[in-house]
Amino acid sequence: MTTTSTAPTFEIDRGSDGQATLWLEAPHQPVVVFDRMMLARLDASLDALMSDPPSCLIIRSRDERVWVAGADLKEIDALSDESLEAYLAEGQRVFGRLASSPFTVIAAIHGATLGGGLELALHCHGIVASITSKRGKPYPIGLPEASLGLIPAWGGTQLLPARVAPDTSVPAIAHGRTFTSDSMPDGLIDLVVDDPEQLDDACRSVADSLDITELPRTIASSDHEESILSAVEHIRHDAPLEDAADVAINCISIGIKNGMDAGLDIEREGLVSLRNTPHTRSLLHAFLSRNN
Repeated sequence: MTTTSTAPTFEIDRGSDGQATLWLEAPHQPVVVFDRMMLARLDASLDALMSDPPSCLIIRSRDERVWVAGADLKEIDALSDESLEAYLAEGQRVFGRLASSPFTVIAAIHGATLGGGLELALHCHGIVASITSKRGKPYPIGLPEASLGLIPAWGGTQLLPARVAPDTSVPAIAHGRTFTSDSMPDGLIDLVVDDPEQLDDACRSVADSLDITELPRTIASSDHEESILSAVEHIRHDAPLEDAADVAINCISIGIKNGMDAGLDIEREGLVSLRNTPHTRSLLHAFLSRNN
């Protein structure tokens, strides 16, 4: 899709070998989170890259502690239902441009990668991660939305179970459980390195090994559809579910049966609906109060 965004681009470094590196940064925020401004900047950056395509795009972050901490929950909380639906749809569209790009896109992770941050990475053709951040410490990675009474709504329910074993990924999504960089499940990352200094070489190695015509990995194109549905049914019958868990596994079921676009539709509808429940309102209020 060709767009005409007028937002400023992120900094893009181009190498003599045709490779490009896009640097995520959010100077208007304490850490890198994706709000509407960041989505517009990514969209504009992709416009610029499409006009002069690199051989490979590596997505990195300027933040020493965070790759992308997720979506901006304060902004989400302030939006009307109609505006929230539009915001979620825009995120799905912009992230989808990464997956459908004609050049290989690799996420180079070296810090906290949560919620929308992991969804951004999952839309890339490959993911490389260091065990520690630039500060030498392990960091969290995962989809914690359900712990706040919400669900992933930028494709997380459709993408994570295609990479990670269903008996691990489906409960993690349903209950908002995250992993740590020194104990990540098999399949989540294509190549793990010891420290951030090794990321660029690792990205080149992964890029050379990928066939992007067979990507991205989605549950609708997975070889493990039966296992994913089995994991969903296990959760349904294991114990009474919180609303977020119920909606999340429904997104997974719909995505397998009707395709990713249908799963994305249910993600948006589900998050907008959950955002208005008393339980989620209470969890969000407590989270935002702690992080103001």
